[in-house]
Amino acid sequence: MKLHEIGEFGLINRIKPLSICNPSTVLVGIGDDAAVLPQQPERVLLATADMLVEGIHFRREWTSLADLGHKAMAINLSDIAAMGGRPLSALVTIALPPSLTVEEVEELYTGMIQLARQFGVNIVGGDTVRSTGGVCLSLTLLGEATPDHVVLRSGAQVEDVIVVTGDLGASAAGLHVLANAPVCHLPETKAVIRRHLRPEPRVEIGQRLAATGLVTAMNDISDGLASEVTEICSASQTGAVLWVEALPISTTTRAIARHFNAKEINWALYGGEDYELVFTTAPANLPSLTEVIADTGCPLTVVGEILPAPAGRWLQSANGSRTELTPRGFNHFYE
Repeated sequence: MKLHEIGEFGLINRIKPLSICNPSTVLVGIGDDAAVLPQQPERVLLATADMLVEGIHFRREWTSLADLGHKAMAINLSDIAAMGGRPLSALVTIALPPSLTVEEVEELYTGMIQLARQFGVNIVGGDTVRSTGGVCLSLTLLGEATPDHVVLRSGAQVEDVIVVTGDLGASAAGLHVLANAPVCHLPETKAVIRRHLRPEPRVEIGQRLAATGLVTAMNDISDGLASEVTEICSASQTGAVLWVEALPISTTTRAIARHFNAKEINWALYGGEDYELVFTTAPANLPSLTEVIADTGCPLTVVGEILPAPAGRWLQSANGSRTELTPRGFNHFYE
């Protein structure tokens, strides 16, 4: 059987039943944004890892090594944010072509360290090896949370609303510009390119939302909103409806889409790498949650509702028409 026959998530589902050899040392393993490990009576340990491979996740012609370091740290911080946790320490494993200079490697670590310092994260170890191809960077991040404040994907309840932080589609817009017209002179391009190359994880917001005890499920938007909502539904054994016209898309992203004759809705649903948070909560909780993060300036937008599982998963337009919600975000092994 070839990898492309089962895809990335099919592969994960095959590995998952074999991955735990001592269940007493694991609270939550493969299947969420981060593992949950018992640490002490008042705290649990969170662990997550992500890898960035040249030619798959980034291209050196438009990604500086400082940008790469920042993004590697950011995407791991986003996983900890989605669990409501506080990041602690990181391990960095990196494969480097011998042609790189010491200064270039220092630039990469500078990108990581600048963002790490913002959140009090120590880089405490890792491994460095030679690469016969491009740069490969894997970062493992450890965090912590109180047991009653860990938010999983599996807690969504029927009639909960689906809420997102910030706006969606900007990272995909930035990638589109870089891939198709890197010298495009639209004034909006700088903002969306930065959103793609240097995402800002919602760590503090994730912690505040989780601390209220009002959030039933949460995920970070790495592979696209459609994919993340599908993951919440699968873990929670529910259905869902997303309201297309409710998706928060900035005027900047819309302007880029018009210029390239692209559909910003597709960027918002399937583009990924926005690293915003999507969560579920009872409708009555929205005023309290909005107040909790009011001073951050980050908006919350209701984009849908959790349905009973038999109702299915849908995209709904303003005229009431529905199409099936499919997780068309990035998948490594589908051709």
